[in-house]
Amino acid sequence: MRAPWKDVPQGWRSRILLGTLAAVVGYGAAVLLRFDPQPGPYAVMSAVVLALGWLVLDTVDAPAAEWVPRIQPTGDRVDEVTSDLRVLSSHQQASEPSEALRDRLVALARARDPVLADDLHRELDPLRRLSPGEIDRILTRIEEVRD
Repeated sequence: MRAPWKDVPQGWRSRILLGTLAAVVGYGAAVLLRFDPQPGPYAVMSAVVLALGWLVLDTVDAPAAEWVPRIQPTGDRVDEVTSDLRVLSSHQQASEPSEALRDRLVALARARDPVLADDLHRELDPLRRLSPGEIDRILTRIEEVRD
């Protein structure tokens, strides 16, 4: 069942007529230049070249596709890990310990459990140097809340 020519949109009609005209002129030029073109393969080649040309022309003025991810990207922890290492190193090497390690541990606990954060803040309130064992015990308590 063929669609009547009048039902074909004007843009496609002009493309089909222009493409057919270009293929016939090209075939005539190939015959005049004695390239001895074969009609079947020439028609297939013309159809493929015209289809690719139309695809390129249709995509040139199309708006660029945009994709918005639904999942928010997680922050890169590389800088935070470096900062954590710097805080731990400075806590161990400083002549007077600062509150930076205490604040970092309390903030980490607050992200998991606000009650634990308050307990840790009271426990660490008299500012003192923490041993690696104490730091490990505190981090273990924070991790246990998550599990």
